[in-house]
Amino acid sequence: MKTTRTLFLLFTVIAIGFNTYAQEDKRPLMGNSYGIINIDEYVTLLPKSHNGIIKDIRLIDREHAGVRIFRLYDEVPMHYHAKSDAYLYILNGKAEFYVADKGPVVAGKGDLLFWGKGTAHGNGKILEGPLDVLVFDAIARDPSDVIWVDPSTQKKFLGN
Repeated sequence: MKTTRTLFLLFTVIAIGFNTYAQEDKRPLMGNSYGIINIDEYVTLLPKSHNGIIKDIRLIDREHAGVRIFRLYDEVPMHYHAKSDAYLYILNGKAEFYVADKGPVVAGKGDLLFWGKGTAHGNGKILEGPLDVLVFDAIARDPSDVIWVDPSTQKKFLGN
């Protein structure tokens, strides 16, 4: 039952985003003007290696919802977002994830993880790579909306 509700919410967010594009004749930052984006094409743009922890491509950036893909290259320290919920669909790979006080839980290709705003989360070891993730943020997450549970981990994450 929870899975059905989660999938319904996920597809509702997508439908609202695409419907808004059609109504306002807006174009995604990347993709086709009529609202179809081939996710596989963008996955091929993610580099095989990267000197940071994450490489992110924003596909749709609307006020009410955003869609991104990213590839993780290493562990992500525990953090949370004050303003948006997140729905992560694993496209490729497998990793340990920590959400709130739970974990590690292993999620891999075909799994959907989700949490509400204010919920601490991060990932541990990447068990199978590459770890490619399709993310739906509701509302669209501003890149600055990352609050580190331990502020000293921000330096590691950003590679400074």
